[in-house]
Amino acid sequence: MYHGKSSMLTASAFLALFGGAALVGSPPLVSAENGESQHVHSAGMNAQSPGWAERLKGQTIVEDSMEGRAERAALVEQQHNRLMEQMQKDMEVNGQNSGAFNSMSMIHQYGAGQGTGLLSSTPGVEPVSMKGGLCPKTAPVRNYDVSAINAEITLNQWLDYYPGYMYVLTENIDKVREEEAKNAAARETEGHHNPGAVKNGIQDQWIQPLVIRGNQGDCVKITLRNQLEFGEEVSLHVNGSDMVMSKTGQPATTTNLDTVAAEGGVVEMEWYIHPDTQEGGRQFHTYSNDRELTVMGLFGVFVVEPRNSEYWEPLGTGPATKASSGWQVMIENGTGPDFREFVLIYHEVGAEAFRPVNKHGDF
Repeated sequence: MYHGKSSMLTASAFLALFGGAALVGSPPLVSAENGESQHVHSAGMNAQSPGWAERLKGQTIVEDSMEGRAERAALVEQQHNRLMEQMQKDMEVNGQNSGAFNSMSMIHQYGAGQGTGLLSSTPGVEPVSMKGGLCPKTAPVRNYDVSAINAEITLNQWLDYYPGYMYVLTENIDKVREEEAKNAAARETEGHHNPGAVKNGIQDQWIQPLVIRGNQGDCVKITLRNQLEFGEEVSLHVNGSDMVMSKTGQPATTTNLDTVAAEGGVVEMEWYIHPDTQEGGRQFHTYSNDRELTVMGLFGVFVVEPRNSEYWEPLGTGPATKASSGWQVMIENGTGPDFREFVLIYHEVGAEAFRPVNKHGDF
């Protein structure tokens, strides 16, 4: 991830929509998814059924055989099993001298489902920093209502796409569905190029990684709504933050079950961004079924801005309008010169186990 400015750029651009290649950024601090639209959405999500998986598996076996590597699928599965065995051994060794929760996130990213104790937390012995806390009453409050949704992620103007996931401000879900419908309609067009809702450089598109912001000294309150299909659980963790649960004040970590929103559930968290917190971008993503959901689009960036700053839309005509989210904004700096900001995110999609499809639905 990269963060920059026009005198201090905050890099954040999204190249080729969310998947095949994409872009996020922020200062060097970070490591490093009504009628017509509803119909189109449900049709796209059917691609995640077991039929989709079996079709891909069969296609992979055929291609491996044609390339003279018929045993490849079995070798990949064997390597996966070896990896899981090694992780189990590491947990057993680490558990003897580094605490019972040391490897929780590592295992959970492999999709520990319901009824597992992998996210369990023992009060009084939480192995994380306890310096976070509920926001002071005097801190300026910034609210974000975020939903995790299924979405057809279109990668380019040739309309290659995959059924993925994304975080989106709840108020903008209808705009995402409109773009989905426009892209789906464009895929039915034959004879001439129709890019649908896809534009060069993302610009004002709504199907993009969620980028939100908060100032040094702000109290950021996040309401997370799980609107995923198929019973998936979801969470939202901002790397390097001191996020806590609003109801209890307990750390919003991977070992705290309260951070996980079940299907249709709602989670409320808050983060007091201490005035000394360094400016810059921090990735956020789900730790619930992390491996699938995050890889398929359920991630974003939180950018810490200078104290008392305001954010403005960089596109359009007429009077300037406030920006609630987006990979590019203009920052009215509360402590120094104003600047333009953009966030760059790099994201790849596709491996032995998954591939996007073209406008005709072919791998």
